[in-house]
Amino acid sequence: MKKGTNTRKKLLSDAFKLFSSNSYENVTFSELEKASGVSRGSIVYYFENKNGLFSEMLKTFVFDNSSVKRVPKPYQHSLIAFYNYFIEILKKEKNKLIELGIKNMNEALFFIEMSALLNISDFRAIASKWHEEEKNIWYNIIQNAVSTNEIRKDIDVKSVADLFEKTYLGASFIGVFSIYGVDINVLHTNFDQLYSLLVNETNIK
Repeated sequence: MKKGTNTRKKLLSDAFKLFSSNSYENVTFSELEKASGVSRGSIVYYFENKNGLFSEMLKTFVFDNSSVKRVPKPYQHSLIAFYNYFIEILKKEKNKLIELGIKNMNEALFFIEMSALLNISDFRAIASKWHEEEKNIWYNIIQNAVSTNEIRKDIDVKSVADLFEKTYLGASFIGVFSIYGVDINVLHTNFDQLYSLLVNETNIK
């Protein structure tokens, strides 16, 4: 069972590397076999076809890795704890991809997302749903921060949630065009600045 799980993970990692620098059409079973050392029969066994492999790779490396859903419940008790943990997730994700030989994770993700938009019929709907779910999580965290008096009560929770989400997405997009991708320390500073404008003054010591 463990061998099968490891093989599946390796296939997804190798597929990510291939799709991050080649269009969907140009990644063949032969290239997948060569990159992974896994036979076509095994690839079909785990994912049925190239579309199945690509879709699962999208879920694993695009939608799951960069998601605020990964922040554990104990870190959702406050806004500052929440975004600090999310920053650590992004740092680990970036380092993991560097180990795979990908120095700019944002460029890789952008390239894959463009391929998905052109080749996966329901990708737009899936991405839209993912984005709404992410915004809702930010909304709930910020609403809780208002309720616990962590941040000011005179804010528009929906707008602030949108600001945090778009700060992250904007930094990720800008990272596509840099050498090493998003500067996570700068993103962290941006979150801190947003937080400083929201924090309840009675909590500042």
